Amino acid sequence: MDDNKILELTGKIEETLGKEDYAMISDTIGEILTGNSENMKALSERDNQIKSLKDRNEKLVAANGSLLQKLPMVRESDEDNSKEEKPAPKISLKDAFDKKGNFIH
Repeated sequence: MDDNKILELTGKIEETLGKEDYAMISDTIGEILTGNSENMKALSERDNQIKSLKDRNEKLVAANGSLLQKLPMVRESDEDNSKEEKPAPKISLKDAFDKKGNFIH
């Protein structure tokens, strides 16, 4: 509700009650109007914050997509084949100890 509509409604209240009765509640109406304007400002700030966060989110999603496209894709079967092709060297107990029976680091 904009300020003109609020002033129109308060004018109708003044016409209905008369100037004397309206004067008694005018302070309360003023507080309501002040609270309403503060709420409208807070809503506007939140809308701006939501918009900036959505924009930031879109930028981050685009950046993440670009990073994912740069990562190389490796098939699991290729990794498995490469592991099978290179058998691990076997170590025997003779290799772990020297001639005197001391453990080799």
